[in-house]
Amino acid sequence: MTLLPQSVEDWREFTLTRGPRMAAEAFLLKLAEVGPAEQRAALCGLPDARTLTRRFEEAWPLREEALGGVPFLTKDLYFRQDEPTFAGSTFLPQEIGAPRATSSLPAAFESDAGAIECGRTQLNEFAFGLSGENPHFGDCPHPTQPGLLAGGSSSGSAFAVARGLTPFALATDTAGSIRVPCGYCGVWGLRLSPDVAPVGDIFPLSPGYDAQGWIARSAADLRQVSAAVLGEAPPAGAGLWAGDLGLGIPAPDLAAMRDVATKAGAQEDVAAAMLLRIACADAAEAYPVLGGHAAARVHAAWLERRREEYDPVVWGRLDAGRRRTYEELRTAEAARARVADAFRTIFRRHHFIALPATFGSAVGKAASDAAHRRRLLALNAPASLAGLPVVAAPARLPDGLTAGVQFIFPDMANFGWDSVLGRLA
Repeated sequence: MTLLPQSVEDWREFTLTRGPRMAAEAFLLKLAEVGPAEQRAALCGLPDARTLTRRFEEAWPLREEALGGVPFLTKDLYFRQDEPTFAGSTFLPQEIGAPRATSSLPAAFESDAGAIECGRTQLNEFAFGLSGENPHFGDCPHPTQPGLLAGGSSSGSAFAVARGLTPFALATDTAGSIRVPCGYCGVWGLRLSPDVAPVGDIFPLSPGYDAQGWIARSAADLRQVSAAVLGEAPPAGAGLWAGDLGLGIPAPDLAAMRDVATKAGAQEDVAAAMLLRIACADAAEAYPVLGGHAAARVHAAWLERRREEYDPVVWGRLDAGRRRTYEELRTAEAARARVADAFRTIFRRHHFIALPATFGSAVGKAASDAAHRRRLLALNAPASLAGLPVVAAPARLPDGLTAGVQFIFPDMANFGWDSVLGRLA
């Protein structure tokens, strides 16, 4: 019996030697291993067998490219020409119609690198959450611990990659939506900066804060996928391990995260860590004000009319966003400026900053409450407020589960993702 491919290189060799039809069949065999409830909670927009085979056949002339013959999945915020984008909702296509063009990132992976999109992945409705919960399609489970959540909002992408459906999947990260599920599901991710993609390239959560990116099953795969579209990365020297910003992550979990950061080249600097801790003290409160206000503008035309069709939690966050006062926005903007200033100061001495991305391992639905969300925002909102690119890595914890570590860089010109991943691979 032929073993099904797992890594990027496995898929390249399998497709090259077995041909596009067998490659399409291999993906379908993997898909059959995912139960119906899991498929509904994690996946959407799956092409039928005939369409899938056609996509592999159409990509055959690009089989020698960097990702030739490699399948991938795409978070359902990215547009595909003439196909509906739901963004985890039940009604979005009725409001925006069918896309006239495919988003630039999946188009680049297909036309430039030779990869094949094999479907979409589910998410928190409109990407407005960090849990992977969705009342319309089901809460996305952890890939190996069904009583726990995958994390979000890029829940389906992390689940699919962790379960081996594809070696990578496209995702987005506005306030931790790549970093959190990568940490929980034990996979790797890369968040670009928000200014990389043109406005309107995907369906937005919070314009100005949304960042595109991807999730991969290993550090080696993330390096290969990233190089295919980003090219050569600048080298990265030593970084800062900034601790947990005073959140009190349990010592054994924090030690496992620190070990990953140290292996990647991070060092302790008490003064710099304290500067960041002080500057980020209000980040968890500032981001929902600014990000929620930006998100509410996206939905303004139909927010009231579609109220009963929203996830009530998401509608409540959007409603709060449109009611923000000038004083709230001014205060939050001042907090954002303090965070950005602190990052600029620290980056004069350190090539990158390493922080936890999760408060320990994945949690169940009951524990995914407001307090847990605030802890996740306290860790992830700082890089989002400053608009910085990030590498997300998992840390193996003493209980066998995983938590997240993030490596934050000053800008895309100094995004030394390859150096960090090379040390961790």
